[in-house]
Parts: sequence; C-alpha cells; structure tokens
Amino acid sequence: MKQRQLALKILGEVEEGSFLNLALKKQLKGLPEQERRFVAALLYTTLENKGRIDYVIDCFARGKRIHKLVRNVLRLGVCQLMFFETVPESAAVNESVKLMEKSPKRQLKGFVNAVLRNIAENMGKIEYPSQQEQPAQYLSVLYSYPLWLAEKYISEYGFDFAEEMLSYHKQAADTCVRANRLKISGQELLLKLEGRGYACRAGQYIPDCFYIRNMTGIDELDLFQKGLMAVQGEASMIVAEAAQVRPGQAVLDACAAPGGKTAYLAQFAPGRLEAFELHEHRAALMQENFERLGVGAECKVWDASIFCQENEQAFDCVLVDAPCSALGLLYRKPDIKYTKTPEEIAQLSQTQKSILTACAEYVKPGGRLVYSTCTMSREENEENIAWFLKKFPQYRQANLAAMLPERLMSRARGGTLQLFPHLDGIDGFFLAVLERE
Repeated sequence: MKQRQLALKILGEVEEGSFLNLALKKQLKGLPEQERRFVAALLYTTLENKGRIDYVIDCFARGKRIHKLVRNVLRLGVCQLMFFETVPESAAVNESVKLMEKSPKRQLKGFVNAVLRNIAENMGKIEYPSQQEQPAQYLSVLYSYPLWLAEKYISEYGFDFAEEMLSYHKQAADTCVRANRLKISGQELLLKLEGRGYACRAGQYIPDCFYIRNMTGIDELDLFQKGLMAVQGEASMIVAEAAQVRPGQAVLDACAAPGGKTAYLAQFAPGRLEAFELHEHRAALMQENFERLGVGAECKVWDASIFCQENEQAFDCVLVDAPCSALGLLYRKPDIKYTKTPEEIAQLSQTQKSILTACAEYVKPGGRLVYSTCTMSREENEENIAWFLKKFPQYRQANLAAMLPERLMSRARGGTLQLFPHLDGIDGFFLAVLERE
C-alpha cells in the first residue's frame, strides 16, 4: 500500500510537470531497495504505456469525465493488470480501491472498483485501432506516442521502420557511466565497481564505458563523489570521440551544460577548453561537475546563438551539441513523450540554425565543427546540415566513418550519422562533422 501511495504521489507530480527521474530521486530516498525498484518499475511502465492505458480506461468508462486523481489511480491499477505478471488481478484491483479510500475522492472507490474489475474480466475483448485502416492511430495507441509523431515517422521512414522505432523499450535498468581518464583507467574503475558488489557489463562501442546493473542513488557512491566516473550515455561519448581533439588544441563546447562532453574532451589534453552555457544556474552546476571530475575548463555564461567577436577563428574544434527535441531519448524517458509538439521542432530548428551561424565563425581554417543532437527529427538534423553547407561553402563534410567505432563505420553517410535506439541499443543521436577549408 505504501509503495502504491508513493507511486500515486509521484505520478501526480509528473503530471504537473516534474521530471520522473528527479521526482524518484527525491521521493525514494531512504526506502528499502526492493520497494524503490517496485515504485520505479510501476511508474516507468505506467508512463511508457500511458496512451494505451488511457485508451483502455476510456473504453470501459465511456462518456465519463474522470477526475485527474481518479484517473491516476486507474492508470496504476490498469498498468498492474496489463503488464505486471507478478501482481495478482485481485491485488491490482483491491490495492487501487484502498488508494481511493485514503484519498480526498474516497466516494469514488466503487467506480474504480467497477472499472478495474470490468477491465480485468474483458481484457482480451478490447478493440484497438486497425493496423491496416488506421496505421498512425494504431502505432499511437499501441506504443503510447503522440499521434503526430506516429504520422511523422510513418511519413519519413515507412510503417515497418516506424513500428520498430516506437515499439522499442529500454531493456534493463542499467546506468551508463564512463571512467574519468583524468583520474583512473577503465579497468581500474571496473575492478572497484565489482569489488563493491556491482554487476557491470562493458559498453558496446567505447572501451571505458560500463553499464551498472540496478544502480540507484549513484551520487551517493564514493567512486562518483571522488570524480572517478561520470554518468554519460554511450552515444554522447561517441560524439566526443568523433571530435578527434588533439593535445594542445583550442576547443569550444558551445552548448555545454551539464558538461558531460566538455569533461570527456578534457581527457584529450586540449591547450584551451571553453564551455558556453546560456543559463547561469546551469553554468554553476556545470562548474561543480568540472571540479568533481578535475576538469580545467573555462565556463562562460553566453547565448551560443549570438556571435562573440573575440572568439572569431579562435578554435581548432567547436562542438555544437544543440538544444533539440530529444526524440532520441523518449524510449527511456517516457514522462516527456507527450510534452513534444511539431511547433516546438520548427522553433528548435531555427534556434539551431542561429547557433550554427554564430559558431561557424569561431572555427580556424583547417579546423572542425561538430554538430550533434539527441533527436531523430530530420528538420533538426539532415536538413540543418544541408542548409548550413549551402550557407557556408567554406565547409565540407568530413570522412566520419574514419572517426567512428568499427561497428558504426558502415552507418556513416558522408560526414553524418543517425543513431537509432532500436538498431544501435543506445540513444538516438545525430552527429555531423564538418571541416573548414
């Protein structure tokens, strides 16, 4: 009961705009490990399948206006009925009714009981949208993505590829970390992690990358506090590797916070390392991160879309990890799936063009501009690069394949690469490397 009450509280916070990972970190502190895992699994599964769960609820409560608290209780209950084989139907229903009894809407416990029992008895009779007649609606409901995104992916990639993209889920609760080579080697970090009882597996593409099984509260681990490792996705590490920074070079990370890629670039011993961040509080957090990791980068609060005259042709390498729609992270961040809109993508594309325009002038002749996003939106990726190369003819695409891990070489298209979670098992990043003549 206590675990489900906590899940209901956190779900309410997420519905009000909180990020799931931050809400979990705040609310689960001090809870026994097994209870933390149950609450986290219940919430992630509910949010991953929210569209489908709501569709089922609406099939059995047709015509009813459902209060948001009641809907959240139903969502958690339906999630257990549909996706938790270890929870008996009776427990899923009865525990949901108990949640209602303890809520300000206790008079509706009979409604919740009736809806959940009806769903449990008739689960196999639910009629979903037809795959042949309503392909976008089918994908939207079955895999719980906004309808406009299902339509966009079908239009850009075809139905089969779109279904593979949208049906993919993160397979295990692993935390991806990298050894901070400024302080420790990968093998030394692995031994320390295993010595503390953590099960780890090696990264797929980067040698000093490890995935830690069932890690919660990583910031409480001494190895993290000492700066021996950083939490960072493997796709993000691939971007930093592709920058091909050499010792002594001048390097700018133009959209740096939280500073993961800047810290990675510091391992290549650049002579000058500068990090721009638009927001002062994020710059402060980034500075704290650098101090923990022993990174000697210069932080500057600056809008990357505005040209800074003093930096004209000042850098051998400029990394633009642009603000983006983050569609490549939706498979593991289900709480943000329904916050995305087509209008946001169009606006972001314009912002990215402005940043590229300013940053193009910072690169020395013979230098390199690296552009990345964590999205699979062509407006923000391939179309931006095509626009940039037309506007700045002094740039050309680099031979990206030569800069990639062997397993990804064949995926490069000239100077660009689009990663897909369902194909590559990592975040859906886009990467372009452009060289200035």
